[in-house]
Amino acid sequence: MVNPYEWISVISEWVPIPVTRTGDTRRFRAFPEIPLNESGSVLASFSDCCSIQLMTDSATGRTVFRPEQTPGFALANADFVTRRIAVGGDLSANFDQARGQLEELHTAGITHIIDVRNEWSDELLVRRWEPSIQYLHHPIADDGQKIPKAWFDTLVEWAHGALADPNATVLVHCHMGVNRAPSAALAILLDCGMGLRPALEAIRTARPVAAIDYAGSVLEWWSDRRGHDAAARRNLRRVLQRWRAARQLDVESVIRTIRNTQQPRNRWTLRLSEGQRLALADLIARTPDVAAGLEVGGPRCELAQLDEVLLLTAEGLCGRALVVGPIDPGDALLPVQVTELFEPMPVWIPERLTGWLAGEGPVLRLLHGADYAQLLRSDPRALALGA
Repeated sequence: MVNPYEWISVISEWVPIPVTRTGDTRRFRAFPEIPLNESGSVLASFSDCCSIQLMTDSATGRTVFRPEQTPGFALANADFVTRRIAVGGDLSANFDQARGQLEELHTAGITHIIDVRNEWSDELLVRRWEPSIQYLHHPIADDGQKIPKAWFDTLVEWAHGALADPNATVLVHCHMGVNRAPSAALAILLDCGMGLRPALEAIRTARPVAAIDYAGSVLEWWSDRRGHDAAARRNLRRVLQRWRAARQLDVESVIRTIRNTQQPRNRWTLRLSEGQRLALADLIARTPDVAAGLEVGGPRCELAQLDEVLLLTAEGLCGRALVVGPIDPGDALLPVQVTELFEPMPVWIPERLTGWLAGEGPVLRLLHGADYAQLLRSDPRALALGA
């Protein structure tokens, strides 16, 4: 007799936090000319961190920074602001796509990632697929709040420690790459010596969807850090106000457009024996706050973060889970967070699932939309699962 406990294990590293993911962006970007900062000086730390060349604009006679042209990313949701600082959104929810994005980031020279999302972390994926990339999870909410100054201190200190290596390149990202990451990149650029308006312009030109909504918090932190007097603070706020007036961005439209590029979640069903269901219930009772690794037979290219999995036995629907990590190719375990587990309740089994439920084919099966609806239409308790 097969031991049901051999089918399941605890995967303690996968701890899920619900989040909505953005789609990929594809573009190539040439850097703009970036004027000198307001003081007209060039700090060594700035040129070192940003790899800038001093040149003269033939039209105006002004000295400008002209970063070298660098191709953008074909897969990764990121854009270079300078040759050594990039800003963007998160990895694709689809695991195969996310792996391709990480490979592209590594190939492009990204050596350090600063993830400022508080709703998720890709650290485990980076550790698994690109372990040479150093990763800082430095979370902050995206609620329109004032960001604490200490948060920026930690951010720039870590970034400068990374950029002290002349071969290092830093990516700062949030979920969509609209507000938090661009604001964090602004803090890094200011602390490296770039002027406010040039920094704002560089970020917006590199990433047109960057609203930089937390720039006000950045300025408060920056002024305190540099000991600006009241006049200097007013001047910086005025520069920001004028830049926003000149470069207005419909943030709601930007976010709506990004969300429209998101692919809908896949839905799956996983076949359990009664012994496996009981083993899963026992595991959850003993270790409720970690993910369970369910043996599913092998990788599936359609799998994505937070895909929904309906759990079925021959007796009926018995629970639901969310995918929280890729299938491990070594032991074919799928990390899931079981959100509901209960005694099997009878449901209407779609005709195309009858053979599968009887034991035909892999235990993990992609659900058609109509089959999903039929399974949840069978019982009032099941309807609550689809809420």
